[in-house]
Amino acid sequence: MATANGVSDMPTVNTFNTLPSGSMQKTNSELNLSVLQRHLHSITAILTVAHYAVVYAFSPSAQNWEKSGIEGTLFVCQQSPAANSERYAVVVLNRKGLNDFICPLSGDIDFESGYIILRSTGDNGDDNVWGLWIFEEEGNSTAGSRETNAKIIQDCALRAASPAIDQSLSGLNAHGDGVK
Repeated sequence: MATANGVSDMPTVNTFNTLPSGSMQKTNSELNLSVLQRHLHSITAILTVAHYAVVYAFSPSAQNWEKSGIEGTLFVCQQSPAANSERYAVVVLNRKGLNDFICPLSGDIDFESGYIILRSTGDNGDDNVWGLWIFEEEGNSTAGSRETNAKIIQDCALRAASPAIDQSLSGLNAHGDGVK
């Protein structure tokens, strides 16, 4: 209730949900990881981020690239391993709609004319070809991000395509007895 001088005698309430000092505050990386895990539970780590990417789909019938309607932040993520193999995925959280882009990585990745080319098999068994264009501008933090992300994606795809080495066998010699 207001007093004669216009000042309320009601107790003030903090409506901004601020955290008291010393409480646990999440970093941007932790927040991004928790958001990504809502989309794909198997994600265990974010390896790299591109702040803005556009996803293109290749149309075999028209023999050209078409925008997919997916644009936003691109994440290259490590997933929990499957039987004897590492798993990785590219995720683009769509700023223009509700459909996000999630593509498991395998060995077939190219980098041509500034586009990262991914091939995947869809849920219906059709082969899909995707082109990822990553924004970069010389002279700021995005400079070189296309090539950097392309190399990381290619490396992850190769690692995912290779069977994991059984660490229990790594010390064995040709006779299998561990004597060197």
